[in-house]
Amino acid sequence: MWKKLRNPVLLFSLVFVSVAGWLHAADTAPQSVQVTVRSILAGNNNDEFDPKLKGLEQQLKPLKHRSFRALKDETQTIPWQGSKAFEIPGGRSLTITTREFQNNRIGLEIRLTQGDKPVIDTTVKIANKGSIILGGPAHEGGSLVLSISAAAQ
Repeated sequence: MWKKLRNPVLLFSLVFVSVAGWLHAADTAPQSVQVTVRSILAGNNNDEFDPKLKGLEQQLKPLKHRSFRALKDETQTIPWQGSKAFEIPGGRSLTITTREFQNNRIGLEIRLTQGDKPVIDTTVKIANKGSIILGGPAHEGGSLVLSISAAAQ
């Protein structure tokens, strides 16, 4: 009887330990996060859609603007639990801090400042290798829009 039971119990134990190890590894914090910030000018002066933004078209469509033009792209690698500053058009600075990695989502603290004045101060969770769109302040007769993407490394 023990021989018949021992093999299924052993098999179940091995499967359980393997699954538990895989689940734990899936939520292990990465060493760093590669973050790309794309600054976009959104406006209503015309119907121009910058071809450089083709991959973001579905995310930008719901915004109340007719034209979108890429202004600047910047990519940096941020150490886990670290911060990096990105230069944003209009003399602004965007500081991003990595905070949390759970369920394949990256928690980021995002702070946009103009001088000493905070413009945006928020926390978001982005799917690993995903992106979000943040509406920002007025800029050059339109609105500044930020696309922020993050990938664990």
